[in-house]
Amino acid sequence: MKEGRRPMLNLKVMRIKCGMTQVELAKVVGISQNALSLYEIGERRPRRDILSKLADALGCEVKDLL
Repeated sequence: MKEGRRPMLNLKVMRIKCGMTQVELAKVVGISQNALSLYEIGERRPRRDILSKLADALGCEVKDLL
């Protein structure tokens, strides 16, 4: 992980609580599984529109993912 970046652990926790794999969630949101993995480990940060789609897919608010 790059310095100053934090993993989005809540994203992973919410995804698992919803019983979704990375592949399933990525497909629903319209991103690659690789991108989702990078978000979860903190290597990349999703754009706001992607954050919104992730929250919608997981039935939560954006703030719950951060």
